[in-house]
Amino acid sequence: MDIKLREENAIGGDVPPDMVNWSNLPLDIVEGIIGRLGWRDRCCMRAVCKAWSSVSATHIPSIDKFPWALKRYSVTDHEYQLIYPPLHKQVPPFRREEIQIFHKARAHASSYGWVLFEAVTNPHGLGNFLLNSSTFFLYSPFTSEVITLPESDLPEIHVATFSLDATSPKCVIFGLRKTWKKISIYICSPGDIAWKKYEFGFDLDKPVEHAAYAGGIFYCVFLGGELGAFNLQLKEWTMLTLKGLPDVSFYEARLIASDGDLRVIDHFGTKDLKLLKFDFSKKRWVKENSLNNRVLFIGDTCFSCPAVGELSQLANHVFSCWWWYPHVRCYGTKSDSLQCQNWAQTAESSWIWIEFPSNGIWRANDLMAARLESLALS
Repeated sequence: MDIKLREENAIGGDVPPDMVNWSNLPLDIVEGIIGRLGWRDRCCMRAVCKAWSSVSATHIPSIDKFPWALKRYSVTDHEYQLIYPPLHKQVPPFRREEIQIFHKARAHASSYGWVLFEAVTNPHGLGNFLLNSSTFFLYSPFTSEVITLPESDLPEIHVATFSLDATSPKCVIFGLRKTWKKISIYICSPGDIAWKKYEFGFDLDKPVEHAAYAGGIFYCVFLGGELGAFNLQLKEWTMLTLKGLPDVSFYEARLIASDGDLRVIDHFGTKDLKLLKFDFSKKRWVKENSLNNRVLFIGDTCFSCPAVGELSQLANHVFSCWWWYPHVRCYGTKSDSLQCQNWAQTAESSWIWIEFPSNGIWRANDLMAARLESLALS
C-alpha cells in the first residue's frame, strides 16, 4: 500500500462508510460543509463528534439576521412552537407536559439560540408572578436540550438575563433582586453547583424594570430611568445615571443592546416614537426621533436589526410580543406586504423573540465544556 492510499484510508478512502472515523476529517473541510447547510443539518452535523462541535462559528456563513419566535397559544396552554416569521412557518412543536420542567415556566431572556426560563412556584394572575423561590434552567428550541442550573432557595429574582454569542459558548446567567437599601446580584454558569451572590448598598426607591447584556456588562434600567451596570469581570456595580426624561415612561420599559449601543423604548405604544439612546460619554439618555431604517423586536429580550435584505420591507417598524400593545407600530412608511402581515401575526401570539444562532448552534455540551475550560484556566 503506497503513502497516498494510506492517507486516503485515514479519512475513509476504501473503508466502508459505517467504519469511517469521520473525526479525522480536516476541520476546514467540515467548516465548508457546515456553511452550505440549513440550520437543522448544521446542528446535526456539529453533534457527530467533539471535534466537529468545536468548529469556529465565526468562520461559518450566517443564515438569518433576524430573530425567530417562540409561540405559546395561551397562559395555560401546554404547547410551544418555534416560528420562522417571514413565511410564518411553524417548526414541529413540543409538548410541555412531556418535559416536566416546563410546567408553569416563565421565559425571561434569549440569546444566541437559547432561552432562560424560570420555574414559577406560585403563579398569580396574568403575567404577575408571586414566587416562593426561583429555579432557573436554559432551553434550546433548536436542539431540544435543557440545562438545569444550580438548585437553591433563591428568593424572588426581579430581572434576569444571560450572556452568550457566536464567538464563544461561554455563558453567564445574571439575576438581580432589589430590597430595602440593598441590591443582590446572583451569577452562575452551566455546570456550576452553586450561585455566587454579590450585595451592594442601594438607596434608590424604584423598582427595576429590565436587564440586558452587552460587552461584559449587565445593564439594569429602573422605573425612573435610572441605569445601573454590573461589570462581570470586576464584579462591580455602578449607577451610570440617576435621571430619565420627563415625557418618557420607564414602566415596563425594555432595554435594547445592539452594535455597542444601548437603547430603551417606552412600553406604551404612542404616535410619537419614544426611543432613547444612552450617551456613555455624558452619562445621560438622549431622545431619538427615528429608527433610521431599522426594525425593532420587543419582548423580554429585544433586538434591533438593519432593514436590509429580507427585512427591507419592515424598515422603521416595531414588532412587540403578545402582552404589549399595539403589536405593530410604524414610524415611517407603513408596509402592507405579506411578509409584514406574517410578522404581525407572529408578534401577536409570540411568547418571546429568540436570537437565531446564525453562524452555528451551540449545544449543551459546548456550554458546559466552556465553563470547565474557564475553571481550568483560573
